[in-house]
Amino acid sequence: MVRKIYSANFEPGAKRMISDYLYLVYANCKALGRSANFNAELCRSNFRDTLQEICSELNLSSEIELQSTLLQLKQNRAGLIIKTHPFLEIFYLLNTLDEVNADASDFDELGRFKYSASFQKQNNLAPNRVLHLILETCNKIPFLRTNFDYSPSPTRFFLSHDIDSLYGSTVQDGLWAIKHMRPDVLLTLFANLITQKPHWFNIDLIMDIESEYDFRSTFYWLVNKGRINSRQTNSDYSISSPKLKACLKRVTDRGFENGLHKSISNQNLEEEAALLPSKPIGNRFHYLKFTLPGAYQSLEASGFKLDASLGFAEQFGFRNAYSLPFSPYNFDTRTAHGFLEVPLTLMDGTFQRYLKLPVEKTADQVIAFFENNKQNALL
Repeated sequence: MVRKIYSANFEPGAKRMISDYLYLVYANCKALGRSANFNAELCRSNFRDTLQEICSELNLSSEIELQSTLLQLKQNRAGLIIKTHPFLEIFYLLNTLDEVNADASDFDELGRFKYSASFQKQNNLAPNRVLHLILETCNKIPFLRTNFDYSPSPTRFFLSHDIDSLYGSTVQDGLWAIKHMRPDVLLTLFANLITQKPHWFNIDLIMDIESEYDFRSTFYWLVNKGRINSRQTNSDYSISSPKLKACLKRVTDRGFENGLHKSISNQNLEEEAALLPSKPIGNRFHYLKFTLPGAYQSLEASGFKLDASLGFAEQFGFRNAYSLPFSPYNFDTRTAHGFLEVPLTLMDGTFQRYLKLPVEKTADQVIAFFENNKQNALL
């Protein structure tokens, strides 16, 4: 489980400004180690002094005014401000501030921020730009070089499954079988229908396969059922049915995890979480449909410890140009949020629905992505 690998519990201390937040980003970066000369208080003080120098250069009176400026910044002007210092670029990209003050045209038909509208796409940034900047500044800025050493960590994997449908195989796989002239598949689907063993109701099989390789994954469940419109639908199963309750119990009994797949509904996160048999610690928004910073505020208010929604539906990779989990900045309290945001880097629907790649080319892309991120990432 990801919570056993990464912790959202930052060190104690004042976290009341962007400078304090940036200190925590560096102190919790899994690609860095603390040197023999590490001094937390002095390091914090250096961050504050540097941010004050940045404010002076931008003719801003304080970090509070800097925060307000960044929060209201339109993307077409962002480059002028954040290029002032790498700390500003790190803060801007890490917290996806290009999404906060975006135009209506930057969102798709489902209300999701588009990859094509992102700052990293518009400016052709390196996929892991934030980590690159963190490591670069640790080489160039004396106080960072004194406090931190490069300490690469092997890449870890966070394996998860969005359970959107359990009974859709008869129609979807049936249409595929007809199109590809596969009567054997049709016969199998018909047999499954007769024996009431839907092909996609295969949670136990997934756990069996993963257990062979000592994997433990998370299953994200929808608690609301039914079609919303021609483009959106919730689940085709009832989370309260005895069969589903037994399935969710087997998941936890075997050491796997159940999470909430926040549905399209008027219920808030806390209300939906209460419909699962036990309180989940993690969430992923259905269709990756959320807007910022509202989604972060909702996660905080609902008591979640982890969210795994930060990815683009139409493009694989790092949505915030950072390969590691982090706690987003809370602009209301000027502190780090109390939950961990885990990158969602690879999703089958991205390759199938949006990029429309055949299986062979999808495999090539995924393997190349793994090869390029062998260290310092959670994939």
